[in-house]
Amino acid sequence: MNTMTVLISEMCKPRLSDEGLWGLPGLPDFLLPSPELSRFQTVGESALGVEPFSYQGEPHMVLAQPFAGRCLILSWDYGLQRFRLEEELSAPSVVSCKPLVLGLRLFVLAARLWGGSQLWARPGPGLRLAPTQALAPKRLLRPNDAELLWLDGQPCFVVADASKAGSTTLLCRDGPGFYPRQSLHAWHRDTDAEALELDGRPHLLLASASQRPVLFHWFGGRFERRTDIPEAEDVYATRHFQASGDVFLCLTRYIGDSLVMRWDGSMFRLLQQLPSRGAHVFQPLLIARDQLAILGSDFAFSQVFHLEPDKGLLEPLQELGPPALVAPRAFAHIAMAGRHFLFAACFKGPTQIYQLHELDLSA
Repeated sequence: MNTMTVLISEMCKPRLSDEGLWGLPGLPDFLLPSPELSRFQTVGESALGVEPFSYQGEPHMVLAQPFAGRCLILSWDYGLQRFRLEEELSAPSVVSCKPLVLGLRLFVLAARLWGGSQLWARPGPGLRLAPTQALAPKRLLRPNDAELLWLDGQPCFVVADASKAGSTTLLCRDGPGFYPRQSLHAWHRDTDAEALELDGRPHLLLASASQRPVLFHWFGGRFERRTDIPEAEDVYATRHFQASGDVFLCLTRYIGDSLVMRWDGSMFRLLQQLPSRGAHVFQPLLIARDQLAILGSDFAFSQVFHLEPDKGLLEPLQELGPPALVAPRAFAHIAMAGRHFLFAACFKGPTQIYQLHELDLSA
């Protein structure tokens, strides 16, 4: 069996019964494996985002560190058996560092609150990243999120703009750089963008401070409004995952209930409501074969949920809290050499890296 319990803080332990955790009623305790994520490594500065990517067959992570003013790229040191600093990009007030790998070339979009957003590029292995382009300086006024998506075979970035006079901007590759292709959703102070595929077509979901999330679909070479999300006021961020052929949304609300919705072929329908207190992230994570979702909190314990295939619902798995987990903003999973690691980016504390261990208690 390969069900995983996420343990962010060393002080927090799984609280469910074996039956609720493993779905194996009737099996004695000594036959059940005992997995846990233990603290593995700390990255000293706080972060707003963490993104995994693979370059030249090797896994990497890039952290957006606004207070340190940089995008920090980490890679695996096989000698020390730890993650090490590979490169850092100067990016004061950065809110998102979004990587893109095209063959031997590596690009990183650094979306910044002040001073303009930039594109960094590495032409090939052995070279360092260097700033190559100022991105839409008259359009990206106050970025809050950046996402990568592919449209008609070409890579594009979408940058959600949270300024009162701004509009979310789609930037697509044209020659050596990325240039505005479309401005959409003006004047709505967008806080988050999520790219997803529905019915075999690219879609884009935008959350904003002024209205319900709006779903766009790619039609005729541009995004057109398709529908909004009912019963979803005051949504700060959105993330999606797929399971058993269905598409689910995790909608983050700062106060009230965060939401889980499922696509029914025409719109997203409410599936679950989960209490939130100061939530900025509701992150689904597929670790091995287990679909988890972590609902972060600034004022209470964060919650880990596990998708129960039989019910099609997220079931509570564990509470996570201080001292390690402080104001979480992003979670990301990375696997290498048969080992699983979880990165937790925290706004008011250092980024934590955890490793999964499975103890065989049947021996």
